[in-house]
This record gives sequence, structure tokens and C-alpha cells, in this order.
Amino acid sequence: MKLQRDFDVIDAFVDSTTAKACAIKLNLSYQVVFNRYEHIRKLLIRHSHDYYEYKRENLDEFEEYIYICKSKKKDYANIIESQNFITFAYEKKVYTFLLPSLKRFQTKVDDENLKVAHGNEFKKFMLTNRISKLKTSEGTITKFWSFFEVFITPYKGVKSEYFLSYLKEAEFKFNYTKKEQKEILIYLWSLQSAA
Repeated sequence: MKLQRDFDVIDAFVDSTTAKACAIKLNLSYQVVFNRYEHIRKLLIRHSHDYYEYKRENLDEFEEYIYICKSKKKDYANIIESQNFITFAYEKKVYTFLLPSLKRFQTKVDDENLKVAHGNEFKKFMLTNRISKLKTSEGTITKFWSFFEVFITPYKGVKSEYFLSYLKEAEFKFNYTKKEQKEILIYLWSLQSAA
């Protein structure tokens, strides 16, 4: 029964069912489902890294992306709270690498006008000083960014300590069909259960 319950949670994860909806559907506590989802995301981080190591010679494009939650995009001062990551493309798949937080560049400014000016200058700097090697502006990387924006929006902002997990979930769901996702997750789950 426990194994079947784990497979049911994997199915719900692959179908992008929220942890709350999955808990109700499977008659489990929210915390149990949340913990399993987080465990799955940790397996995905490892899988992503291992696959990257295997395919790294085939990487042909990359570009830095700055993500700001939609509710914070209107205020340029919020760019310091953004998440930035590099997206690598290979064989119609992507690999993402989270960069260090921009908060280390934050300066204490008391004057509101200076805060806005500082935010605007920092935004210009970030937009003009990007890590990039693209062959085309409409390729796998930009398709992933569009996918990621749609994927992350329902979460209405993800705490920075969880952002990598959600980023890797989006990467995984972009790279594989639902059938492939389920097969990979069952394999990863069985490996860690056997260990």
C-alpha cells in the first residue's frame, strides 16, 4: 500500500497537481504530500546534475535569465530580490544553473529618490551585463523561459530557499513528456528506496 501511495503521489506530481489537492485526493495529510514533493524535487536536482555531466560536451547555447515574481515587476527596486540563473541548451533540452543571490550587491539607502535611482541603475547593469551565447533569439532557451514563467506563476512567489527545487522541477517537466517523467521518477524512487 505504501508503494502504491508513493506511485499515486508521483502521478499527481507529474500531472502538476498541487500538494494540497493531492493530499485531499489521496486522503493524506498536506505535510506528508509536501514532504514527498520536496523529496521528488531533490531527486530531480540530482538527476539533472548527473544528466548534465553526461551531456555537457553537447552544450551549444547558454544565456542568463533574471526572474522577478510578477507582483514585484512593477517596482524596479525589486530587481535585487530577483533570482537569476543560466540556462544551457542541448539536444532540445535545457539545464539550469542558479547563480548567487543579487542581495549581496544591495546597498543601504535611506532617501526614497536614491533608492529608485539605485534600482534603475542596477536594473540597467543587469540587463546589459549578461552571460550569453545564443545562436538564435527564438530557440530552446527562450521556449524554456516562457514555459518557466507559466509554470511558476501559480505559486505566487517562491521563497529563495525553495527556488532551486522549483526551477529544477520546471526544467524536468520541460525536458520530458509526462510518460518519460513518470518512468524516470519511478526509477529514481526505486533506486533511493533500495539504498
